[in-house]
Amino acid sequence: GQLDLLFIDHDKSAYLQDLQSILDRGWLHRGSIVVADNILIPGAPKYRDYMRQQQGALWNTVEHKAHGEYQTLVPDMVLESEYLG
Repeated sequence: GQLDLLFIDHDKSAYLQDLQSILDRGWLHRGSIVVADNILIPGAPKYRDYMRQQQGALWNTVEHKAHGEYQTLVPDMVLESEYLG
């Protein structure tokens, strides 16, 4: 089967590598949604750069402003990406 929704919230340095592994396995279909948490804190800069580079080609990504867990002072971000296949 294929995934309709994937929520990424684990080792931030592994976000991009793990997403690429999932893509290689064919687990996503056109229209699958990938949500990645904690993009700024502690941060997943390689993942965010990849999504920016692939905007409109392989992914349609929206950046949502958020804040760090359990507080409201430190800004964070969640990425919502639709797989364009």
